[in-house]
Amino acid sequence: MERNVKNAGAACRLAPMGRPPGFDKDKVVQAVERQFRRSGYAGTSVDDIAKAGGLGRGSLYAAFGDKSKLYLRTLEAYCDRNEAAWAAVLEGPDDTALERLHAYLVKSARFVHDDPDGLGCMVTGFVIEGVDHDPQASARVRQALMRIEGSLTECVQAAQRHGDLDAEADAPGISQLLMAINRGMEVLAKAGLDAVALERVADQAFEGLPLTARARPQQAPRPVVSDAS
Repeated sequence: MERNVKNAGAACRLAPMGRPPGFDKDKVVQAVERQFRRSGYAGTSVDDIAKAGGLGRGSLYAAFGDKSKLYLRTLEAYCDRNEAAWAAVLEGPDDTALERLHAYLVKSARFVHDDPDGLGCMVTGFVIEGVDHDPQASARVRQALMRIEGSLTECVQAAQRHGDLDAEADAPGISQLLMAINRGMEVLAKAGLDAVALERVADQAFEGLPLTARARPQQAPRPVVSDAS
């Protein structure tokens, strides 16, 4: 009997409460990331995190550490995925570079509206919220912005090489402008501007690029109106 009691106690210690079978850390990180994107760092409690991840507090701390460490982990995962997604949009041959810049603007216009929960970019949320709890998180955000700017600059330069954008134009400056438009459209979407209106913004921004004559659509000549009565 005594041996059975000891074995039962050992079994309890090996199976911590609140940790579901088949615990998948990646899925928990994804779920918690969306919670942080929904309510921000300050607005997300440990209980919110535990509920989103489907874990008890003990399992949460054992697997990920404290709230700050889990936020950094979700931020890093989000940045990795976001950088790869924008690189996939922007990388390619010179002859389609201008199309890819337009695709960047259109996807920026749809970003919030295409999300089922209307969530915005975690990087933008970090900057707007002014989170300063972790220098590592701040450094990762800066790195993400620099990498996306780099992908944009390379795409702009590709369009310049192909003769679709003015070769004398400031490629890094254009890239920074496009990033500012991207972040601005996200804020407008969160404020309630619909996707159709934002796509018009994207089109106007694209037409405002220093396009060469060959890249501008040819307009049909205006009909001549006779003054004769």
